[in-house]
Amino acid sequence: MEKDTIYLEFLKFCLNDHLPVPPSIKDINWHELLEFSQKHTISGLYARTVLTKDGKMKPEDFMGNKPTDDDVMEWVLEDYKLRKINTGLFEKTQKASEWFREQGFRNCILKGQGNALMYPDPMLRTCGDIDIWLEGTRDEILAFTSKYHNGHAGSMHVDFPMFKDTTVEVHFKPTRMFNPRMNKKIWAYCESVASEQFEHMTSSADGKYKFTTPTTEFNAFFQLDHIFRHFINEGIGLRQIIDYFYLLRKRYDEGIPPGANEALISVLNRFNLKRFSRAMMYVLHEFLGLEEKYLYIKPHKAEGEFLLNEILHAGNFGKYEQRLDNSLEGVKGHVKRFLVLTKYKYRLLRHYPTEAFWMPIRDLRYHFDHRGEEDE
Repeated sequence: MEKDTIYLEFLKFCLNDHLPVPPSIKDINWHELLEFSQKHTISGLYARTVLTKDGKMKPEDFMGNKPTDDDVMEWVLEDYKLRKINTGLFEKTQKASEWFREQGFRNCILKGQGNALMYPDPMLRTCGDIDIWLEGTRDEILAFTSKYHNGHAGSMHVDFPMFKDTTVEVHFKPTRMFNPRMNKKIWAYCESVASEQFEHMTSSADGKYKFTTPTTEFNAFFQLDHIFRHFINEGIGLRQIIDYFYLLRKRYDEGIPPGANEALISVLNRFNLKRFSRAMMYVLHEFLGLEEKYLYIKPHKAEGEFLLNEILHAGNFGKYEQRLDNSLEGVKGHVKRFLVLTKYKYRLLRHYPTEAFWMPIRDLRYHFDHRGEEDE
């Protein structure tokens, strides 16, 4: 059995308390599993089970392949680092949200620590920067942020160095599409529902952290679009897929209003995301074990298998794409990166033509015009 298959089976077990321990656990190399989990920025999800934090695993469950003391120490260190980083980032996220509100900007934390709050243990999500969506026009927000820092501003956000060791991206818009016509439509849609997002307060289970996050229904659309955009642009890792896993669980547990699934599908269809949503449902259900009751649309097997294959080969933001290395021997640096990503995007044309078609055009503009838009 291939290593990725073994690790995915174990991940499925880690995500679902009702599943039995997979027999393939006897073939796991615990150090290599840690490397796999770090590649896809999901080490905390495995650590929660490997270290038996939830009391789920018994010695006999490892089927003679219990981690050695050295293995355990590696996972303990990973667990410690994640908890320390998350504690600091939760504090900074709350501080950023409160500060901008005090300055007169209603705001909403996108992804990040808002997603962490949906996890069984919020301290074990691998975290990154702080994305905060402010109420106001691009010009209004830049006029304010430029008083403190003149950072490069793209079409969606501007970097705002509030903290020494954490990037803060101040968003004028929460998301975008590469097709110009669809991009205008999606911005108009986000603006129409913005006010509700700026007032949707969320808190941690212990009440220690509190900040605004998107509503669950908007999040179901927004995060799918975010995943799709990165998938089309450069590649996506398992962390973002698992974020969506927990989001759909939360959505169901909160109680899905009558007609909400139909309304969500209608919005996704409007932005040509229906096909991708069906691929996501397949990955979530077949490979991560998300039960059918959580799905809002019928899975698509072929698209789901294609999506998972790209995830496993490219990794988080395409950092591990190696399929073209032999054909690009002697090509290095930014040129190689550009050619690899261009080839990757053309491979997507058959599946998602309306977005993939525009990517090389966007890339050329970025490389030859320093005013080009940045991705988050």
